[in-house]
Amino acid sequence: MKISKTFFAFIIAITFILCTSQMCSSKNETTTADIDRHEYLRLIPDSIIKDLPVNPAMTLVRNMGIGINIGNTLDATSGFENPYWHSGENGWGNPSITREFIRALKNHGYESIRLPVTWKDFMGGAPDYLVGACQRPGGCNNNPPCPPNRMDRVEQVVKWILEEDMYCVLNVHHDDWIYGASTNQAAVTDRFVKLWTQIATRFANVSQEKLIFESMNEIGFDDLWNQRSPGSGKNQAFDILNSLNQAFVNTVRAIPGNANRFLLIAGYWTNIAHTCDPLFKMPTDTIRDRLIVSVHYYDPSTFCIAEERNNSWGFRDTWGTIVDYQELVREYDRLRTTFLEKGVPVIMGEYGVTLINKVEEDRIRWMAAVKQISLNYGICPMLWDTGWRIENGRHSGGEISRNSPFAMRDSLKTVWEIVNKP
Repeated sequence: MKISKTFFAFIIAITFILCTSQMCSSKNETTTADIDRHEYLRLIPDSIIKDLPVNPAMTLVRNMGIGINIGNTLDATSGFENPYWHSGENGWGNPSITREFIRALKNHGYESIRLPVTWKDFMGGAPDYLVGACQRPGGCNNNPPCPPNRMDRVEQVVKWILEEDMYCVLNVHHDDWIYGASTNQAAVTDRFVKLWTQIATRFANVSQEKLIFESMNEIGFDDLWNQRSPGSGKNQAFDILNSLNQAFVNTVRAIPGNANRFLLIAGYWTNIAHTCDPLFKMPTDTIRDRLIVSVHYYDPSTFCIAEERNNSWGFRDTWGTIVDYQELVREYDRLRTTFLEKGVPVIMGEYGVTLINKVEEDRIRWMAAVKQISLNYGICPMLWDTGWRIENGRHSGGEISRNSPFAMRDSLKTVWEIVNKP
């Protein structure tokens, strides 16, 4: 970063900002009137879109605008060491998705929805792995009038999104059987291909310009390699992910009615640094400029994820120093040089910060910064949202209520007011 002649005045201004956000505030909510937009975004680079290549996939991602996830709903499944979480659309406490909720998201300003779906609890066994009704002993939490067949229900929600003239990203989410590819790649690939064959068949010819398939969610193989205790299996781990992504592309393209569909390719753990590693390879395709890279951003994790001050891997309740902004820009510049400048677009499939034990002004600062730099780099930012409610005596962490009138928290309203769409 170049140092200007006004650097000293700049430092004074930043110090004032940080005092305001980190030491001097006692509010739980920040209103637009409290915020100087320029101060919140002054360390975010200007738009680089005019300097990037133009092709159908790059244009599509720009047109997707600002997106949001309907999280902890169709992706809900049992496990995760949480006794309150069960399989099924209502298994994690959210109500069933309604057409009215989709319309409310559009009215809030969202143009794209990522629809995370977990399929494993609704899949039969080998050799066909047919998707149908819940297969779990004891059933799944799916309240009427949801169709009991998982594919029927997913199709219903996807069509609601498309009928609102929004973009939809449909994925394979908490299907943790995919991790087994590190020990039995052939069996996992067979199941993976048969699942995507069913999805691509059901949605053949359904809005190839607005319905995007995403290969998988946050997949890596820590038993082979991880950055905390690296071993000799890094090449193998990346090769498996690359192979699954290639199988995904080959499978979808082989189903009539999907020849031109845009496909979202999951990065390694959807981590920016790992996905920008030379070992990660984009699949080959039968058509040019229809592939997009998927990454997620929850950094620093000590601020975005950590909720308890005494946890073993660190905790922060504030964000917004010059170094914090520099690190954010550094990560996005990885995406710029690795993908964007080469004409490969990027979707920020998830980003978010917990509500628990954080300075609210700095949550706003972080969300606004990530949203703005994404837009300035031609990346579609898709907020991870899990529904705004009280769960087991604690806030659920969501920003938008799932119940009518589908209210948005003041913090997210403020973020919308701060951010400028290029």
